[in-house]
Amino acid sequence: MGSVRSGHHLPYVRKPCSNCPMRKTAMRGWLGSERMKEILESELFVCHKTVNDRVESRRQCAGHMLLAPINSFVSLAQAMGFELSLTGRELLFDDVEQCIEHHKS
Repeated sequence: MGSVRSGHHLPYVRKPCSNCPMRKTAMRGWLGSERMKEILESELFVCHKTVNDRVESRRQCAGHMLLAPINSFVSLAQAMGFELSLTGRELLFDDVEQCIEHHKS
């Protein structure tokens, strides 16, 4: 494989926002466990702060890319040799199960 390229211009959020549902500080029971499970099992998840933007302005959610077991955006970027500059993993739940449990209503 060739050299790693910067993914700076790819459409993604680099750090989980203050309202990211994957953050430890998310409101308990906010989304309900079933919805949180759906989100984490999705292969892609657009940041809720960009979901109402024009399609070309939407960005992939940093929290999802860092916590979800499978994220197609990350897989494709890696396959194409792009390095994503994600930060803030320490702000998120330790694992998927902990996140889902936190969102139980």
